[in-house]
Amino acid sequence: MRLRSTIRIAGVGGALALAVTGGATTAYASDSGPERGADRPSAVTATQPSQQGDVATRGAVGRYSKVIKKTATKNYTNTKNEIARCTAQSAGMTCTINKTASATRTIDAGFGLSRGAVAGSLNISSSKTQSVSVTCSAPVKKGKSLVAYPIGTRYKYKIEKHITTPLDYVAGTSGWKYAFNPSAAKVSCKVK
Repeated sequence: MRLRSTIRIAGVGGALALAVTGGATTAYASDSGPERGADRPSAVTATQPSQQGDVATRGAVGRYSKVIKKTATKNYTNTKNEIARCTAQSAGMTCTINKTASATRTIDAGFGLSRGAVAGSLNISSSKTQSVSVTCSAPVKKGKSLVAYPIGTRYKYKIEKHITTPLDYVAGTSGWKYAFNPSAAKVSCKVK
């Protein structure tokens, strides 16, 4: 059932009648002078907007990244990081290394995560170096060398980027990334 109501507003030189039917409001103008006599509709029509479905609710867009698919290999020798060397200058020489060296801690970051964030996820220090105690000795032929490498834990992982709208969905995944955390008291010495 449609309801109709009329509100008449008095003004200078005439009256304005507002007829309200359902969701629409129509204005009619009338002259109060005796020569006009009757109300005449004007060309003004205003439609009230619906209370439902006009505005979609939007949540704030958020972004975050996280480390996934991580694995750890213990007692891994990092042969890319030489930390000490002894070269034989004569035949029948025994090379001895006894020192404190500095090993490099490598952490692949990016894809929305800082070095510190990745280190925190792997539960390791974010410091770039680690002091290592090196002690090794071996007979070395002339011209050959005794080389020390750090031993530690090697991590393999990926970084996954998310967007929340507020629904959470994966926006992308990195390729394999790696980190090496050297031990403070383990080295591998090889003759080369």
